[in-house]
Amino acid sequence: MDTLTELDRAIDHHTHGRLSEAREMYRRVLRKNPRQHDALHLSGVLALQTGDPVAAIHLIGTAVAIRPEFAEAHCHLGLACQAVGQNEEALRHFHESTRHKARFPDPWFHRGNLLAELGRSEEALAAYSHAVSLAPQWAEAHYNLGNTFVTLQRWPEAEASYLRAVVAKPDFAAAWFNRGLTLGTLGRHEEALHSLFRGLSLEPDNAGGHNGLGNTLLELGRLEEAVAAYRRAMALDPALIDAVYNLGRVHALRQALDEAVACYRAALALDPGFAPALYNMGNTLSRLGRLKEAQEAYREAIRHRPDYAEAWYNLGNTLREDSRFDEAFESYRAALRIRPDFAEAHFGIAVLELLRGNFIQGWPLYEWRFKKQDFPPHEHHQPLWNGQRIPGMTLLVHCEQGLGDGIQFIRHLPWVKDSSAARVVLLCPESLRRLFVSMRGIDLLVTAPEEVPSCQYQVPLMSLPYLQGKDWIPIPEGIPYLVAPVAEVERFRAEISSVDRPCIGIAWRGSATHGNDSIRSMDPQWLLPLHKLHGVRLFSLQKEVSPGDREVLAGWDGFFAFEERLTDMAATAGLMVHLDLVIAVDTSVIHLAGALGCRAWLLLPHVPDWRWMLDRSDSPWYPDLRLFRQAERGDWGGVMAAVVDAAKEQFI
Repeated sequence: MDTLTELDRAIDHHTHGRLSEAREMYRRVLRKNPRQHDALHLSGVLALQTGDPVAAIHLIGTAVAIRPEFAEAHCHLGLACQAVGQNEEALRHFHESTRHKARFPDPWFHRGNLLAELGRSEEALAAYSHAVSLAPQWAEAHYNLGNTFVTLQRWPEAEASYLRAVVAKPDFAAAWFNRGLTLGTLGRHEEALHSLFRGLSLEPDNAGGHNGLGNTLLELGRLEEAVAAYRRAMALDPALIDAVYNLGRVHALRQALDEAVACYRAALALDPGFAPALYNMGNTLSRLGRLKEAQEAYREAIRHRPDYAEAWYNLGNTLREDSRFDEAFESYRAALRIRPDFAEAHFGIAVLELLRGNFIQGWPLYEWRFKKQDFPPHEHHQPLWNGQRIPGMTLLVHCEQGLGDGIQFIRHLPWVKDSSAARVVLLCPESLRRLFVSMRGIDLLVTAPEEVPSCQYQVPLMSLPYLQGKDWIPIPEGIPYLVAPVAEVERFRAEISSVDRPCIGIAWRGSATHGNDSIRSMDPQWLLPLHKLHGVRLFSLQKEVSPGDREVLAGWDGFFAFEERLTDMAATAGLMVHLDLVIAVDTSVIHLAGALGCRAWLLLPHVPDWRWMLDRSDSPWYPDLRLFRQAERGDWGGVMAAVVDAAKEQFI
């Protein structure tokens, strides 16, 4: 039997997985001819396959020494060197392989793998790109190219690479999964869903695939389906921390806050240093009012990830809610040292400055609100008016945030008109139109963006104090600055005049969409001691009353509700001017009372909105307003006890 025949038999054994027989046959060939380079090469390949890279380096190295232009041997020698950590030597052999065989895709692919492993992503990208140019149907090369694009956050190119991979190999489950995740990052969630379902049809027990499916369903707002996907992932792999953590995120969105905390704790049991779980647990505990625990969670997240700017910021928020204002300042500043352009942290400092009455420091920082992620853009693109005179031009002033903000800051319109010498157009919500129509300084009032005429400049309403350059508030001589329409005043006159005095208007809830509504609003049952005062008549100033609140109020004798008739703030003003007193939580009703010059009492949480400042019972915004503050977080009982005592002194 000649040497060539024995080599053919060895290759046949090798090809069909009969490795022991192949090894023995290669040895027989090499005993007869120690310089047989093919036998040396393939024997080395077999050694590499069976976990002996050192032997592979010796055998394949001998082959390339005998035949230096042996491209395939250089490629495999590169893999053997990589296996023992000789990375630069491996790259050299991959390069030699391509030099001797220019259209050989394998060394480009393996070079890309090693470069990606070394974190040299741009070089890996070039190597993979060369590989797929030589082998356009090589699915694995397209897949790895896609992974490298993901590392570089080049999402469209990543998605295109994964698509080429699945076109070349339709049963390539991993490529379907990664394409789905990439489509999700691009915001193409319906397509992502299709891709993930395709991957799961190929690998139904892939825990990571179910986790990715949950992420996509979460983005689509299909929360119950997302819960099922995450639970399936956890059943398949109880140690898959991402699925446990993501289930917590869904529970938080579903308002199942205790369940969310339990999931975050379960994730932390798998990895105590998993900073995102600590951070989100802090967010959830904060929502539950468990501020001390939330602070501990944020601090632990920061301990594991000191550059976690969001954790520093939210730690500042909880410290502010806990009345630890100096510490909150430092936390916001720590966030800004990490991210100097972190709008939320700048805004957090603004709120603290304004809360402390430091308006000259706070107003400029308050302008960061428009760069916050959760702050709706106003979408008026004219140049910002900065207080200069612009005679002959048109200036758009537009309301922002809530109705109360509009009522509070509309007082600056006369200054705007006098300072600008411009034609002033006010854009406000429809519910404020009739109230604002008589305000001095407005040349044209509109309630819809399409009604806005051509304007040369624009300014948000709540930027006016900053532009006016006031270190305090230019009040009280400007009160009242709004008046109730005569028609609305007359509409309520007869029925209010016939009611025994005193008549007190009440509002116990603000808008449910307000981010702090659970803190500033109260259940109407807290008002029962006021209702029971002899001779007092209560008038609801709530435009909308929930079914639960309606049930509480149903049994109150001498309680007057006008929900259907309070169609806008002008109608509310028409009722309010007939009342002896307005008592309300921090909502637009209080601002309306203040702007009309009506006597009012404001019920405040322990740490109020910035405009009510700290440790005072009066307000520079509205001279006829008296403030009642919680002594402790959530203590509405204490507030109402003080209100009832004051009402007794006033009316009984």
